[in-house]
Amino acid sequence: MGLGDLIYIALAINPIGGLALAIPYAVIKLRYPAWLVLLTGIPLAYVQVVVVDVGWTTLARWPRLWSLIERRRSERLERLAASGGAFISTAVLAPIVGPWLIMAVMRYARVPQRRVVAPILLGISVTAAATTMLSAYAPSFFHGFLAGR
Repeated sequence: MGLGDLIYIALAINPIGGLALAIPYAVIKLRYPAWLVLLTGIPLAYVQVVVVDVGWTTLARWPRLWSLIERRRSERLERLAASGGAFISTAVLAPIVGPWLIMAVMRYARVPQRRVVAPILLGISVTAAATTMLSAYAPSFFHGFLAGR
């Protein structure tokens, strides 16, 4: 595993930019095949969700911090919890605002990861597929990013 591979992994896991930066880098610069980028990129992007979920579970074990979080609950979040994290809105928002933020909001609204895994993965997958196709068939779109500008 070389430096380029590690950079790809770091970009894919990164909550800022994530796959939008990792995929063009892997396809154009590293010349990874598109199937490999999709096969590895989607799980790497989902690492953000797992980190937030594990972190939230850890925070829940601290009574003082948890009571502070519980006092901040709002009616809007209670409605979100009642909806269980609407599938379509979660799938659309996950790649836009980041899967980590969606998971944080869902956990704050007491929605477990198992209820939002499908829409988050769907949103990540659709965006990853579109970005991979754009990288493979229109690499000039990413020229400024890859040139270091």
